Amino acid sequence: MSTTTIPASRAAGKRTGLSFAGVLRSEWIKFRSLRSTQMLLGFSFLAVVGVGAMAAWLRGTIVDAIMQSGSTVATRPGAIPSGAPKLTIEQAIASANAQGLNIYGTPIAGIQLGVLILGALAVLLISSEFGTGMIRSTMTAVPKRLPAFFAKAIVLVVVSYILTLVAAFITFLISIPIMSHYGITMSLGMDGVLYSIFMGGVYVAGVALAGLSLGTLIRSSAGGIIVLVALFFLLEIGTQLLGLVPGDFWKYVGQYTPSVAGGRMLEIGDKAAFITPFAGGMIFLGWILLLTIPAAISLKTRDV
Repeated sequence: MSTTTIPASRAAGKRTGLSFAGVLRSEWIKFRSLRSTQMLLGFSFLAVVGVGAMAAWLRGTIVDAIMQSGSTVATRPGAIPSGAPKLTIEQAIASANAQGLNIYGTPIAGIQLGVLILGALAVLLISSEFGTGMIRSTMTAVPKRLPAFFAKAIVLVVVSYILTLVAAFITFLISIPIMSHYGITMSLGMDGVLYSIFMGGVYVAGVALAGLSLGTLIRSSAGGIIVLVALFFLLEIGTQLLGLVPGDFWKYVGQYTPSVAGGRMLEIGDKAAFITPFAGGMIFLGWILLLTIPAAISLKTRDV
């Protein structure tokens, strides 16, 4: 009797085991059912679009000032020297791009706010489970642990990418009449526009994955968000101060921070004494892996 009962029990266990598709569906339900998550996503969308629209107006005024002043250096609107020959709109746009204003990057000008909000949301997605003890229920349902982590990562990456993509396209549509007022023809055919839109989604999704990894490693909402802000906002400022140290080496350290490398990934063309967009993408990927791999190992090996 016992020899037939045990295999049946094992077979039943296998039939009722939670597949990765089931884990992914469970994480998606948890993610979208929280009112706070819905509010943060909505606020992130509005912030990206709003800042992008303001950036379109500001860049338009700067391009107009460059064109009217006849100078390749951006000037304060209204401070136009009399008698200076005007530049063409193409020359003014090229000058603005050379100074880092990147007219083609206007649709993603507001993603830094999206990075901050979605990165913090990613930290909270798992750190809150550690704080409330809900992580034990999650790991009881998914004993192997890593499928739960990867399911959360997929949900975050896909949602972050799609939200950023939609917000960038909406910003692009809003920017068309704003830029047109200053004589700038904003279109998807402009070099770098489509590239920046699609890569902007990659950048935000990467930061969201970094936030999830920090929440897994630190297991504290406040601590994870502080480290995230330090990595993607404060570290760049700190490395700029290193440029005051004698020696050429310190002048270029800032290029390898995640925010600068990721920002370079969104640009097109090469710059003198600066990493290429491809190198920026590889450095940004390296930072994400530097956080994600230890996070996965930590979740697998540490007690919950």
